Amino acid sequence: MRIGELTLKPFRNLQDLHVDFESDRELILGGNGRGKSNLLEAISYLSIGKSIRGARDREAVPHGGKYFDISARWHDGTRDRQLRVFYGQEEGKQVFLDGAALSRVSDVLSLFQSVHFSPEDVTLVLRFAAQRRRLLDILICQAESQYLHALQRYQRILTQRNRCLRGWRATPGPDELIGWDVQLCRLGGAIRHRRMRGLIQLEPDLTRFYRRISTAQEEVGVVYRGQVVSELDDAGLLSAEVMAEEMTTELAEYRDRERHAGHTLCGPHRDALTFTLDGVGADSYGSQGQLKGILVAWKMAEVRFLEGCSGQRPVLLLDDVFSELDEVRSAELVALVEDFDQVLLTAPRLPGEGICDRFSQLRMA
Repeated sequence: MRIGELTLKPFRNLQDLHVDFESDRELILGGNGRGKSNLLEAISYLSIGKSIRGARDREAVPHGGKYFDISARWHDGTRDRQLRVFYGQEEGKQVFLDGAALSRVSDVLSLFQSVHFSPEDVTLVLRFAAQRRRLLDILICQAESQYLHALQRYQRILTQRNRCLRGWRATPGPDELIGWDVQLCRLGGAIRHRRMRGLIQLEPDLTRFYRRISTAQEEVGVVYRGQVVSELDDAGLLSAEVMAEEMTTELAEYRDRERHAGHTLCGPHRDALTFTLDGVGADSYGSQGQLKGILVAWKMAEVRFLEGCSGQRPVLLLDDVFSELDEVRSAELVALVEDFDQVLLTAPRLPGEGICDRFSQLRMA
């Protein structure tokens, strides 16, 4: 899978830009504020239909403007395709594949796949549990549309259950709450099961890539809901039905506290997902360089995960990835991405000679 052309008319500070990606290894150069990060964000919009930064669509509209328009020509492994994402303050958001409008924006998932790294994500993702859950959820959604639908249904039921809890004033729980519990636990069990199965698939590649990038000897790991992922496999993974039963028990234990809190205190929306270094939480004890190494390794593992699901390798987007990396780790990173189909890097200035020799250069004025 590779992107051949990208046109922005406009997007953020990029007013009218057309880019031909002639190489599978592109180094995008330019000073701060030139739009390098925005260019990669626009490409990721084509993959997930929204900002990878978590920004609202209207924030990507240029100041004083009324819309943004992203279009691209890409090759899906068999033929060239055209993809377009348009957002207007009056029209809303629309996605077009080969000129035909998709019925839902979420239908863009799994069409053109990309994996995006930004240094801004290092602190945001690795310091905050909600962002770590989002990191995993976005990945699985790209692989399976059913997972997105499960998340959406779970959120709708969670909203209804929370409304019911806020209105609960009688001593016994209302029958309505029991009805929401059944639906919430069924979906919650399915979500937890798919998350854990995804982590089991990701963990070996995460470990392998981190060993290559890191100059130290520490081992990276993942813990989800208190379970060390490396100690599990598909054969030992509890079924979605069993996980649903576990959640039913959790809700019963939290019932009194939820009544006073007025919202649901357990479930996939509250689950702990932690990266570790030698068994210790990286979010608490990892240095900035270690955290960056974890996230870069995770992103490379994402590419392998999506490849395993679809049979095609996503485009790898690495924004300012060389910052805080010494020459040895930078060279190792470049060697690692040699095995990926298409890689787009950004940097404010030319990195080392060995890196420049392997990449075509695109300068943003």
